[in-house]
Amino acid sequence: MLNYHLTTERCELGAADRQELEKHLRRLEAQLRHVDPDLVELDLKIERHARRDEYRGSVRLFVISQVLTAKRNAAPTIRAFFKQAFDDIEEQLRRFKAKLRREYAHERKRASLSSAAVRFRERELLEERELLDRALAGDRQAFEQLVEAELPGLDRVITRALAEAGRQPTSEEVQHILADVLTFAFRELARKPARWSLGGWLAWLARREIAREARGLAVAQSAERPES
Repeated sequence: MLNYHLTTERCELGAADRQELEKHLRRLEAQLRHVDPDLVELDLKIERHARRDEYRGSVRLFVISQVLTAKRNAAPTIRAFFKQAFDDIEEQLRRFKAKLRREYAHERKRASLSSAAVRFRERELLEERELLDRALAGDRQAFEQLVEAELPGLDRVITRALAEAGRQPTSEEVQHILADVLTFAFRELARKPARWSLGGWLAWLARREIAREARGLAVAQSAERPES
């Protein structure tokens, strides 16, 4: 489990609160598995404000000389506080990791990266290559691990594309498109253009699937109209 320091004021964590915290710690730990443990530190503070009947505090993640601070730091319950604060931290961590990937891919920028950042990216690359080989050989679990980091961004792409197509981006609709995209991507992974990133390819597939469904819906509606 990820090492962390927790401070509480005028409140105590119940069993359900601790379960929620441990769930988020496991998720965060999985995203930091390629970083040297000595370079990761998590600091949490929660304080109950009786007048406002809410919990406020801070969540700060120190990783590879960066400090990520949750901006969503107030909620009506401790569990809600953990959820929104950790969701915020995870999104910032995804952006930070994406920035490191871009800089590592750029030869001149790579030279300015710290040795810790370079080691982190090299470990990621080794795992990605292993997972890609296994996924190409038909290992669905490896494929799911390979695309896991792309799912939050893909979810946003699908939501936006559905709205642009005039469709209600409900959770059910998003999951429907997501399932179709991942099924196709797993089957056709070997055909992914080498110049495209995995996230870019998945986003393109999602937009194509939404456009295809829109054309099919338009044809069906046209066929249902009575002739004048």
